[in-house]
Amino acid sequence: MLHDLAVLQSESDGALAESDVRDIVRLLGNVIVSRQDFFGVKRRLVEGICALVKADAWTWSLGCLALPGEQPVYLGLVHGGFDEARYDRLLLAAGHPDMAWTSEKLLGEMRQRGAHVTRLRQQVVDESTFVTSGVSAHLSAADIGPFIFSLRPIDERAVSTISIFRRKDDPPFSERESRIAHILLSELPWLHEQGWPIDRGVTVPRLSPRLRLVLNLLLDGRTRKEMAASLSLSEYTIAQYQRAVYRHFGVRSHATLLRRFQMGDGGDR
Repeated sequence: MLHDLAVLQSESDGALAESDVRDIVRLLGNVIVSRQDFFGVKRRLVEGICALVKADAWTWSLGCLALPGEQPVYLGLVHGGFDEARYDRLLLAAGHPDMAWTSEKLLGEMRQRGAHVTRLRQQVVDESTFVTSGVSAHLSAADIGPFIFSLRPIDERAVSTISIFRRKDDPPFSERESRIAHILLSELPWLHEQGWPIDRGVTVPRLSPRLRLVLNLLLDGRTRKEMAASLSLSEYTIAQYQRAVYRHFGVRSHATLLRRFQMGDGGDR
């Protein structure tokens, strides 16, 4: 594969230079020998990609329900480059009802091919209609503009989802940058298969949108006070939501909830 990449191609936007190939090999080598846990390895890989393609922020999430035409449900378990306010607005974008039709084309292609796909923002959805969507409005509020989406199916429902972002006034990503991201993300299949809850979050879609938002904030390590400020709700209301999330997953503490999603049921496996 790497020899093929090094072969001189026409100087199109998507062509890779020898320096790109060297960068890819170097980063893959550093990731493979990393002794961190799955979340640490994922962070190391995507932060390296962001440095190569000059991206501002990223997420690596689990799509618990990612089917064409249906409302996707995501758990944002690892991310970087965001402050709390920007990340909160990104979560609102991910949970907006318009995500069903703005992601339909990409999810459809992934399911049809049954393979890892990586696409630029302009390849995911028609720009003229995207800008009128609620998803676009929340992304703009989060100061997110160009993005690369990279999806790998895990099973018939779950999807490993990596999103790489630039700020809204930055130039679009190029085909070359998308190709670099795709090669790096698709050459480590074991990273997509592991580091998730044992049941792939199968019951998460049964939660209401508000409870899913609270779940994501809890998985981000937020305190009750921080969630109340973020959602403009009272701490009492947040406590009620928090208890409902705990009941749903059969846990009694924030720490046990985190272990359930990061290490399996209760963290005992």
